Amino acid sequence: MARRKEHSHDEIRAMAIQAATELLTELGVVGLSLRKVASQIGYVPSTLINIFGSYNYLLLAVSESTLRALHDRLAGVCAVDSLRKIIAMAWEYSQFAHEQRQAFKLVFELQLLDSEPLPQSQGQLIAGLFTLIERELAQLFPEATPERHLSMSRVLWGGIHGLTALSLDNKLFAESLSLRDLLESHVQAYLQGMGYQRELSCC
Repeated sequence: MARRKEHSHDEIRAMAIQAATELLTELGVVGLSLRKVASQIGYVPSTLINIFGSYNYLLLAVSESTLRALHDRLAGVCAVDSLRKIIAMAWEYSQFAHEQRQAFKLVFELQLLDSEPLPQSQGQLIAGLFTLIERELAQLFPEATPERHLSMSRVLWGGIHGLTALSLDNKLFAESLSLRDLLESHVQAYLQGMGYQRELSCC
């Protein structure tokens, strides 16, 4: 077993996050444990508690890593206009969820104790994701206030997440319809309902 002095706190932290992510993919949240993560990197569980503060905070660090990867994925989307960009981001979001199924679920299923406040960094990551959407909504609805863009982004993305989550659990019950078509329909219907008139052309 590795001795403490062989790695810095930052190195152990990075090793633990990587190991937890790999075990999460293999075993799922239920099969993951602090002892398994510690064993994977050659340290005892108490070392990880000293570094992360709790097992939940270790899982939260994995969640933050997932959110960063998701942000980079969505930020890399390119399109000719904001409508198409939002649709493309919705599809990339669902693709990411299916590719990183267990890590994606952890982001939304992890529950901290009352004695474990959510770190500011986590809130900033989530806000950063929504900023990507708000920026495009500002292009489509330039007369709306920032508060309105914020509200619209939550409602719009709530539907996108809902469709994605149902798809992950095979509970869409619409085998004749593709998730991609459902996501596009949701985005267009919501934006048109909010007053956006331009139709998405077939080409």
